[in-house]
Amino acid sequence: MKKLKILLVFFTLSAVFSAFSFIQTDDLSEKILGQLMRYMRETPQEKVYLHLDKPYYMAGETMWYKGYLFDAATHNIDSVSRVLYVDLIDPSVGKVLMHQILKCEKGMTDGSFKLPDTLSENIYTLRAYTNYMRNFSEDWFFQKPVKVWQGSVKSRADYTQMTDVADCQFFPEGGYMVNGLEGRMAFKAVNAAGRGLDVEGVLFENDKDTVSAFKSAHLGMGFFYYKPQAGKKYSVKLRRAGSLEQSNAAEWTYNLPEAQAQGLTLAVDNTTNRTNIKVFINNTHPQSADKVADMVIVAHQRGIPCFTVKLPNTKPNGAVNIPRTMIPDDGIVQITLFDTEGVPRCERLVFVQKNKTINLKLTADKTEYKPREKVTLLLEATDSLGKPVVGNFSLAATDGAQVLGDKNGENLMSYLFLSSDLNGKDAVLRGVVEEPAYYFDKTQKAATRDLDVLMMTQGWRRFVWQDILSEKLPKLPFPIEQGLSVTGKAVRPNGKITSKPINITFMIGKVDKKPILQLATADSLGQFGFYNLDFTDTTSVFVQAVKEKGLGVLNVTLDKVTRPQVAVTKIPFNTLFFDAQAFADFLKTTRETLEFEKKLQLNKEKMLETVEVKAKKKEPLDERRIYNRASNTIDMKEINCGSYFSILDIIQGRVPGVQIMGMGADAQVIIRGGSSVNFRLDGMPVDLETIQTIPVCDIEAIDILKGPDAAIFGLTGGDGVIAVLTKRGNPNYDYSNDSSPVGIVVQKRQGYTPRREFYAPRYDESKPEHEFKDFRATLHWQPYVQTDANGKAVVVFWNSDARTKINVVAEGVSKAGRVGVGSCDYWVK
Repeated sequence: MKKLKILLVFFTLSAVFSAFSFIQTDDLSEKILGQLMRYMRETPQEKVYLHLDKPYYMAGETMWYKGYLFDAATHNIDSVSRVLYVDLIDPSVGKVLMHQILKCEKGMTDGSFKLPDTLSENIYTLRAYTNYMRNFSEDWFFQKPVKVWQGSVKSRADYTQMTDVADCQFFPEGGYMVNGLEGRMAFKAVNAAGRGLDVEGVLFENDKDTVSAFKSAHLGMGFFYYKPQAGKKYSVKLRRAGSLEQSNAAEWTYNLPEAQAQGLTLAVDNTTNRTNIKVFINNTHPQSADKVADMVIVAHQRGIPCFTVKLPNTKPNGAVNIPRTMIPDDGIVQITLFDTEGVPRCERLVFVQKNKTINLKLTADKTEYKPREKVTLLLEATDSLGKPVVGNFSLAATDGAQVLGDKNGENLMSYLFLSSDLNGKDAVLRGVVEEPAYYFDKTQKAATRDLDVLMMTQGWRRFVWQDILSEKLPKLPFPIEQGLSVTGKAVRPNGKITSKPINITFMIGKVDKKPILQLATADSLGQFGFYNLDFTDTTSVFVQAVKEKGLGVLNVTLDKVTRPQVAVTKIPFNTLFFDAQAFADFLKTTRETLEFEKKLQLNKEKMLETVEVKAKKKEPLDERRIYNRASNTIDMKEINCGSYFSILDIIQGRVPGVQIMGMGADAQVIIRGGSSVNFRLDGMPVDLETIQTIPVCDIEAIDILKGPDAAIFGLTGGDGVIAVLTKRGNPNYDYSNDSSPVGIVVQKRQGYTPRREFYAPRYDESKPEHEFKDFRATLHWQPYVQTDANGKAVVVFWNSDARTKINVVAEGVSKAGRVGVGSCDYWVK
């Protein structure tokens, strides 16, 4: 029931769907839309994005990142999940090298990986996901290749083989070519690394008759028109761009997909009209008037329906205008043509730009600075109308000589609107969106055209229509997490489930803080769980099954913490080229920076002179004891715990004014005549039954408070208080080596990863560590930059000793879920 309630509030899609009132409906369209909306309501999804301080690292450096969590359909920030998992993976061996758990607040979090200086040179994968995302394909996890260097230098000569065509895929617009109908055939040519390679080609009919010549437009992608004819075969011959007329140029031949004898085709014009998206339908087998039935066109954006219309099956062709005003947001729109039986026949993706993103402007207070000079940056966020935007952004300033800028690389905007919806295993090119930011660069005049070609080479795969129409919903075994959890099972030693209730006691020590103590009851299958826990770093947890009267010994097991599988994959080709000398300089300065950081840390450790302090040792405050003093205290260090069966046996006869009446479950404690005694276990209120289940040898001390000493507990302490303090409840107690008795389990569990602060020196004040040379690659990293009501924020940092160009990049999101990316640069001379 708890899981169901969380799912019901996961996304506010019901409001979106209720606003979809303009749809023309009939039985077929109602069925399609109804099942689509049901699927989106019952299987909502999430997206995760990580912003890194730079694209590649030297072994020994620190990788800084900020995580953003979104609703996959609406792109609203602050999804219901509150726990984010981040892995650094070596894909060549399929192993997770480093794993972190981060606590999300308002859909954001930040972290860092300190890369070992022994880390081998390789291209690693940075992966981020929530527990709920594991219900779907792992292809929807955020995954980013990250290069880590050790010091080797490679030249361009090593990559000459990457100029050959290794494969070329062909994609008929709408899904099919049909004999007798002219259509567009999109293609993408790639090299051995799967990277786009520009080509020129010739289309042949029956391997001899030239039909037309063509060439790619961008990154090996392009299209050509042709009309297939029945009984004829078609092929293309490709050459590298610019070599079509060369007699001895390398050549590659590919056969085109065979056209259908008859059927439907779908073509889209998304580039020539600013008002409408034009959709053209052709039908080679129209029905007679007496067999009239309707086909349906459905357009949706990230699962949110935008437009639907019916078309008669009696006409050989037709055209439909989809008003752009019906598209709610920037992003991909999937247009699907269903036949009269409701079977999806043709599909085309288009990208619609609504200009609802944030305009992010970065301005330095000077265009030129000196080494170690203070820099003041103004960050301004506005919407498309120029109005200020309140948002939260992450900012990185890097040395341009050490960190090569990649203006067309992945960023928050390109990932959210493009790459995150084009991933998956069962499409050849899915997930390989090269230079994604290029398509959002307003200075690139051909970007809109090239983006439309990209859409013809990709497929929407966050769901499959056949699954939706068959009412097939994926199982959701991984719940939404709003905190950490510990789950398990309590059964009899023979594995059988008991019919009697089982009480479970859970305790976890928190360093320098009050321990967490919770009580729960196992269900009819013996299963139990403790949820929404909040603890940091690796910590020991204690779980005990408390048996009812007449119930025998219980075995307790905790569920194992599982992680998504890691596939062994071929290391992707690294297309980042350095000038040999520039790369040598990069390695040199990076090593100097790492040495600088080591000296800085050592210097901090030696900064204080020897100080002699004379004072009495003060016992640390035990937060479990909120009272000033106890009337009586039984210190278990002075008692042989093995001689007693219960806590009451220890108290009996030791404390004046305290009487123990009865035995076992019928026992009663009376203090000075009062029988409503307040029992506490490590500061938490419990009942006498729970107190009696605590193993005697696990007790550290017992405090008895009577009369005025119990006044701090108010009315509940009127008849006295017995406070039991356990060894495991002490934050400084290390019970990891204890052998757990039957019915008790103790395990180490990983909590939230402690947050590290990015250190950047302030050169406006004199410090001993400033005597070292400073050539840091990342000058400044600030994961949380909050703009005010005027849409402005100020960022301050200091330059290093490098005389170079400094590149600054900021990314982030507004409260309304609008995203923006901005950059600027300046010189240090």
